[in-house]
Amino acid sequence: SGPLTFEEVFPASLYATTVSDAVTLSLTLANVPRLQRPYVLSEVMVAVGSSGVYTPVTQISSSTRVSTKVTVEVMTTLAVGVLQVKAYSASRGIDTAGTHAVQVVATPAPSLVSAYPSEGPSDLSHAIAVTARYLKPGLVLGDLVSAQLVTHQGNNYTVEVLALGNKNRMCLHAHCSLFEVKVRAPALAEADNGGGSATFSVHDATGALLAWSFKYIAQGDPEVVGHTPKEQHVASDEDNPLAGRETVTIFLKNFPRPGCKDTLACATEALARGTTVRFGDLPAEAPSAITQIPSGMISIQVLAPARAVTGAVGVSVSALADAAAGLPYLSTEAIAFRYIEPARRVLPVDGPIGGGTRVTVTAFGVPAIPALADVQVSILDGGVEVLLENAVESIAATENSVVSRMELVILMPSRTTAGVFTFNIALVSTAEVLTDFLYEYFLPPVVSNLEQAEATVQGVKGGKDGGTTALKLTNFPSLSSGADVALTFGATPSHILKYQNFKGGVWLQIMVPPALDLAPGVVTLALSYTGAVPLPRGGTLGTVYVRTPKAASVDFRYYVP
Repeated sequence: SGPLTFEEVFPASLYATTVSDAVTLSLTLANVPRLQRPYVLSEVMVAVGSSGVYTPVTQISSSTRVSTKVTVEVMTTLAVGVLQVKAYSASRGIDTAGTHAVQVVATPAPSLVSAYPSEGPSDLSHAIAVTARYLKPGLVLGDLVSAQLVTHQGNNYTVEVLALGNKNRMCLHAHCSLFEVKVRAPALAEADNGGGSATFSVHDATGALLAWSFKYIAQGDPEVVGHTPKEQHVASDEDNPLAGRETVTIFLKNFPRPGCKDTLACATEALARGTTVRFGDLPAEAPSAITQIPSGMISIQVLAPARAVTGAVGVSVSALADAAAGLPYLSTEAIAFRYIEPARRVLPVDGPIGGGTRVTVTAFGVPAIPALADVQVSILDGGVEVLLENAVESIAATENSVVSRMELVILMPSRTTAGVFTFNIALVSTAEVLTDFLYEYFLPPVVSNLEQAEATVQGVKGGKDGGTTALKLTNFPSLSSGADVALTFGATPSHILKYQNFKGGVWLQIMVPPALDLAPGVVTLALSYTGAVPLPRGGTLGTVYVRTPKAASVDFRYYVP
């Protein structure tokens, strides 16, 4: 019961048109009796527009108990406002017709889709291709009466319109039009060579038709456009401070003067004018190479000087004056280059959760090494920073023009859990973090399930044949061979006969040697891991890291049978 309803109309809105053209609407209708196949178009009648004349739909796509999908196509023009669409099911009659209003909107003002190029040097002429939409579809080159540009400095230039092309000739309306306009812009005069954003516009008889922006790149000033690498470690070897210096490649344009790029003579002129590179307040460095690039730029390679402390410095490139050519001394604006801290030296990098390990941390590049009383250590535990009281036992400093080295001895506290933790070393007075380091806590290995804890002084187990015993080691690394374990009974070495890895430890069958000098008594059965260990977190391949031995021991008794 009730009138027909519109569940969906596509498109939901239409652009206004001035020329009669086909308008196609896809309608999803409800409250329509299910239609039987084959569909008869006159089973659904539709009226589009103000005429109110009903005609059969153009197509019926589907019909269910819930909805019926139809397509209607009419020839019409569209005015801004509302397009009325009415429909009814023939089986239910015109009295059940439903109505839907489709919004008809004005075509937007002409606008830019793309422009290529979108920037260029201010001292060159540029041919620019512009793609624009929403222009009137019948537009021809003769309709474009003028074009101009206004520079960032406010000066006007005439622009030549080269061509106008319709890229969508099937379109009869402004809303679907697509045009390509080609123009040529002149090189800018000296008054405008500072560059900036210029506004281009194309005009027809009624006024400005289309406008867009173009970025002019300033010409004339020597400029560093890039450099690599952008950082270097501070010196860490007092005896060889030049070790670790990086060769920095610097790219420049308009150096030492803009005109040299026309003949690709910039590298030759830069060399002749004694070009040097200065890193902050450090002595100027002579380049090891100056290379001409076909684009007119040059590249300079120079060894970055060593520096004792971390921080950023400005890097500038200079060229001496050439009096004969009337060229003054010049220097580029500085670019940033950073001196960074190398990896901290931590010895050892791990220890048991019981604490008590003394760790030596060596950091380089600290600008001002503090006194012991102004140093504190904290641990990041689950995102919470916990201060460690009286953890720093000593501090040693080397500060000179070559290196800045801070060496601390830290007594590591105990932990309840194993894992890798970050420790911060900071100033007490300001809480400024001077450096940090990673340290791994591990569960100490434990001997359990010793099969037999005694043997005769000849190494034979009581009541059994053979001189072997077995034990279980937990919290111990997996073995790849028996040689991964150093084993002693007191001062007497022994070896592994068999092993079986399990998660978190290993089972061992070991040889029981005779007692030293066949003397009875209790000795220490000691085991320590000697195999390969993985890199610590944040470690670097090729670097040797000192670790706390993974070792365990248990008493073993020799007796005289």
